[in-house]
Amino acid sequence: MRSSILLKAWMGLSGLFLVLFVLVHMVGNLQLFLPEDIARPSFNAYSQALSSSIVIKLAGWLTYAAVMGHALVSAMLAWRHRSPRSAYAQERPATSSPWYARSMGWLGVITLAFLVLHMQAFWYRYHWGEIGIDARGNKDLYTVVVTAFCEPWIVLVYVSSMLALGFHLQHGITAALRSLGVFSGRVTRLSHRVASWVAWLVAGTFAAMPIYVYVAFGGQAP
Repeated sequence: MRSSILLKAWMGLSGLFLVLFVLVHMVGNLQLFLPEDIARPSFNAYSQALSSSIVIKLAGWLTYAAVMGHALVSAMLAWRHRSPRSAYAQERPATSSPWYARSMGWLGVITLAFLVLHMQAFWYRYHWGEIGIDARGNKDLYTVVVTAFCEPWIVLVYVSSMLALGFHLQHGITAALRSLGVFSGRVTRLSHRVASWVAWLVAGTFAAMPIYVYVAFGGQAP
């Protein structure tokens, strides 16, 4: 039981850290909503700053570790809960709970699969793939992103994945706070509200980005 409590605490801490990461990532990517002549140099300079700062690099590796640790601990807890004699088997969401609370595992798998595709399409290509240079001498990641978002199937994948992320965050934030001891009275009600606001602010904003780019460019890559 003590081991499971520690695992749940790690799940909560790593989950909240990753929520902070996606919020910061979301703010940086808001530049995609700017007009092209402003967005291109700004977004490319931002990407260059992220890739050259040692502090950002360390934060990035910490984020990767948090993602892998979060997924691994989630799998370990899910395996333990398979046993009807598990000390935490009684904590499985009741059938009356929201469907997304009972589907956190699958929502997490979808989110992780999306993350792998996202990293391959942008992060890997930025560091090791063929990529153009903009007028200021920075790698032209903006064109890579816009070109991808002019593909209807990529827009559909992103929007669908953000729906999964939204539901995962909505329940995950509340569950994380509960695992860390924040689960009584008004605090519980407030945590549910905050979880919903944060979850759908993040998911809605990220889902809006490919839709906006696709509409703004008329589905035609620059």
